[in-house]
Amino acid sequence: MTTEQGFKELKSQISAALVKTTRTAGHIANEDLAFQRSINPEIDRSLDRQNKRLLSLVQSLNKTATAGSDNPPPSLHDPESVDDDWRSIVDILDNLLEKADACLDEFTGVVKKLTPSHRNKAPTTDPKKPLSTREYRYQNIPKPQRLFRKVPTNDETSPFKPLLQSKPNAIASLEQSLVPTAARDGSMHYKHPYEQETIQSTYPNSAYVQDDPIAYPPFESTTATWVDTPEAVQDMLRYLKNAKEIAVDLEHHDVHSYVGLVALMQISTREKDWIVDTLVPWREDLQVLNEVFTDPSIIKVLHGSNSDIVWLQRDLGLYIVGLFDTYHASRLLGYPKHGLAYLLHRFANYETDKRYQMADWRMRPLPEQMYGYARSDTHFLLYIFDNLRNELLKNSDTATPNGNLIDSVRDLSKGEALQRYERQFYDAKTGSGPFGWHSMLGRSSSHFSREQLSIFRAVHEWRDKTARQQDEGLFHILSNHSIFTIAREMPMRLPDLLGHCHPISAAMRKAAPELVGVIQEARAAAADSPEMKEIVKPRGQAHSQNGTPLASNPPTVNHLPVANRTASISGNTRSNTLAALPISQFWGSTIGVERAAISKSPSFNESGGPCLAIPLPPLTAEVYEKNEVDVSSGLAIEPTNAGARAEHQYTKKRKPREDDVFIVKEVGGSKRQKTSGVQDGLEPVLANDNLDGESEQMEIQLRDPDNNQEAQEKARRKQERRLEKRLRRQQRKEEDLQKTVGNELGTIANGESEAFDYENAPSVLHAGQEKDRGAKVKKGIDPYVKSLDAPKGMRKVQKEGPGRSITYKS
Repeated sequence: MTTEQGFKELKSQISAALVKTTRTAGHIANEDLAFQRSINPEIDRSLDRQNKRLLSLVQSLNKTATAGSDNPPPSLHDPESVDDDWRSIVDILDNLLEKADACLDEFTGVVKKLTPSHRNKAPTTDPKKPLSTREYRYQNIPKPQRLFRKVPTNDETSPFKPLLQSKPNAIASLEQSLVPTAARDGSMHYKHPYEQETIQSTYPNSAYVQDDPIAYPPFESTTATWVDTPEAVQDMLRYLKNAKEIAVDLEHHDVHSYVGLVALMQISTREKDWIVDTLVPWREDLQVLNEVFTDPSIIKVLHGSNSDIVWLQRDLGLYIVGLFDTYHASRLLGYPKHGLAYLLHRFANYETDKRYQMADWRMRPLPEQMYGYARSDTHFLLYIFDNLRNELLKNSDTATPNGNLIDSVRDLSKGEALQRYERQFYDAKTGSGPFGWHSMLGRSSSHFSREQLSIFRAVHEWRDKTARQQDEGLFHILSNHSIFTIAREMPMRLPDLLGHCHPISAAMRKAAPELVGVIQEARAAAADSPEMKEIVKPRGQAHSQNGTPLASNPPTVNHLPVANRTASISGNTRSNTLAALPISQFWGSTIGVERAAISKSPSFNESGGPCLAIPLPPLTAEVYEKNEVDVSSGLAIEPTNAGARAEHQYTKKRKPREDDVFIVKEVGGSKRQKTSGVQDGLEPVLANDNLDGESEQMEIQLRDPDNNQEAQEKARRKQERRLEKRLRRQQRKEEDLQKTVGNELGTIANGESEAFDYENAPSVLHAGQEKDRGAKVKKGIDPYVKSLDAPKGMRKVQKEGPGRSITYKS
């Protein structure tokens, strides 16, 4: 019997059953059921049995219809509950009828069924009608994780165990790799299953050969293959095994999932592109790709693989050996930017649309715009790899250790590939973890009271608990900003709470009454909660999660077990280095008092900030109490009284004698100006002769013929010229003064002095104003003089005031 004959037979059976049921239900009118129940107890019992059976069938049908969707099935206990949840039942039935109608159209040939060849083609949507921001970011899609073989529960307390079912390209066996080990803090975890293989891996020889980049296929005239069946995965795997390099990228979704899920994987070779649907229920079977992903002879090119490595382990059980991260290559080459969009523009002249980066990648089928964006992430990546490889080899210095930049990229990429996924546990008491309340308070400048802090912790714990139960993202339930606002305002009623939550998701609106109760309980229990200063560390001081200060230890370098990695300098090596240093010529032996303490001090202070390797000693009067010898000059320094003010010995008791020649530039000028000049045959002397032997030593240094004689001679001539100019100016002033005084004295002696004319004498109080009194004032230009001749504008219309108004007709 063919499929068509079987369907016709099934259709006839269902139609006959429906007709019979309809006729039976119409024998008795609905208005007469109460009367029939009262006169015949057997009918009453039969109707109750049928009601119970029908309710059970409807309940089962609702559960089956709502599987894999966000809408929970309504609970039907009695016939009255059907009336209460009638709208939900109608929605479920409409959805079922629409699916049945689509299946019938596909079966009868009205709509052609998509064959595997049609699935490989890109979705056909109108490219001239781009999606709006809300359409590609916010989609009401049933959660695909509910159809996975292993549905996430988000409440696991055990360490994450790798999903590996087999281990291809292995050095250590799978059983040896999946052994739990203890961490430093006592917790248990599983090792990286490909740790040994990753550490020992090397790039193939082709990575160290500079060659012309291989051109990529035209983007517009080619398309990617859509992979959503096991058969398509095997076909892609056979092609990938023959490649030397492959490009890989992921698209992730974490809005409607607590831990997030990989929604798409893009893989490209030199000739073809694939887009793999990673939301299929059999997604763990994609582990067959480890045959290529863990083969060190095939280079896996990724850009910014920090998160991709962890997502592949968590969702698909995939690991990468032989990683080449183009992000680290761009940093070693000193590019101004390191994003994939910059590399695409630099090498392929392709402009990517980053608005699809935050799109909802769970949409099926993918719109054409998102399909092209996903494909572009890997289509050009191998061409970018060729250019980066050539530049790295060109800038490498193989003659020096660690001078090969290809090996540097390899080591940095190994560090990315050796990451392990670990579950994030929530600690409500200490608030530890990357998404704990303690780190949120530490990054915020808010200061909460005891009640506000209690509400903040309670709301934060409620958000994490609700997100785990509903398998939603933390920020989809409630944003961080809303948590701070709720803690600050402390709303006690539902309208007030919703007024402080923006935006309000459907999950938040549904659970809002529960949150009001949590806030009320937290405020009532605030008396027993600690204050904020007891929990949150002050700025600049390191604390543990429970609020206790941490000891200030020198920072250590957390280096990975990768070859050719330089070890950090320990504190003991640094101490020995300081101990071997000679006595400072500036500080003298003042540092020797605390030399032992200095050698043990770290180079980081308690707040984690950098400090001086050698701290400055306090310059007090006690430093100069002992008779010490200056290292630079070898002269004894005079002891100082204990109560004297701390000052340098060179400047102490500096009082010039009467016969000294004091030159200011001798003390404070530049080096060239400190050489003594010759004036009237005088020998140059120092500014202070009270330094005795010290001054003699300095004079000897100034007159030392081994110094730069040419500079000294030039300075001496310059000083002589200045002195000559100064003497000439002084001589001219004296001559003018003598002439003026002599003329006045001669006039007075001859009796020719005249009376002072006060009337015509120039004014002292108003000096300078008489010069402008007779001057003619120039009239300025008035730019608005012509505007005065223009006609006057219309008078301002009086506005009608408030009140009644009446219009009269003439």
